[in-house]
Amino acid sequence: MTRRLSRERRRAKFMKKAGQMFDDLEGWYDEHLDASFGEIETEARKQRRELMGEAMGVLINGRDTGMQVEGLRCAKCGQARNLKGIGPGGVHGLEGDPELERALYVCPEWKGQAIFPPGSETSTVR
Repeated sequence: MTRRLSRERRRAKFMKKAGQMFDDLEGWYDEHLDASFGEIETEARKQRRELMGEAMGVLINGRDTGMQVEGLRCAKCGQARNLKGIGPGGVHGLEGDPELERALYVCPEWKGQAIFPPGSETSTVR
């Protein structure tokens, strides 16, 4: 499980990943010296998307798991939701696909209705 990290440690993790991306792009270009600008840009976009997904994971996972002292209430029935556990959940976004470690709360009455705080309701439980 990811633990809270200071802003400086989150920044250091991001900068390390950004440096790795630059080195990977340099390596790719070394192997494709005849690549056009468009081909270089395409590779850079692919690597940037991976970097941004990892960066969002560092940003979010390094702050909080979403676990709350008091359980959350179900929006449909008002019952306290049960903590199912803390674990990874993949998120698909325009700028990347981070793996987020979040507390997952489910309603005992409305099976399949869950909340992965902080965030919005979802109808899919992983």
